[in-house]
Amino acid sequence: METTESTRGRLIEAALTTSHPQTMADATLRLWEQLAPSLISIIGEGGFKPLYKRSLRLAAKEHPWMALDPTKSSAIQQRFTDLQACLRAQDATHARLGSLALFTIFLDVLASLIGEELTTYLLQSAWRKETSETPAKDFQK
Repeated sequence: METTESTRGRLIEAALTTSHPQTMADATLRLWEQLAPSLISIIGEGGFKPLYKRSLRLAAKEHPWMALDPTKSSAIQQRFTDLQACLRAQDATHARLGSLALFTIFLDVLASLIGEELTTYLLQSAWRKETSETPAKDFQK
């Protein structure tokens, strides 16, 4: 039986499927813009900001080029565009791995706070369009 954690991992993979760094950077920005409002409506911006900041810090341990300071800007949009610029500066492989690491860390921590099922549900809802080409049976438990 498949876990919601592996379902979540496949959702991230499906949403990030691309091979060009510019496309990866744009896809990552779009995914954060789709996910953030749903999460902020549940955990508030005061919950989202530290979770995003911690996730960046943890992702930068494996991908040092991701050492961004998300607190330098008060606008959530700017934090995501800073990440987008950082990803654009990388080759396709590094951009993809960094983006994948950031989403995975962020969603792992979120799942530890609100639970696997709610995290997966929010992810599916926010990224419905991004993962619509993946057969529904691939995301079921």
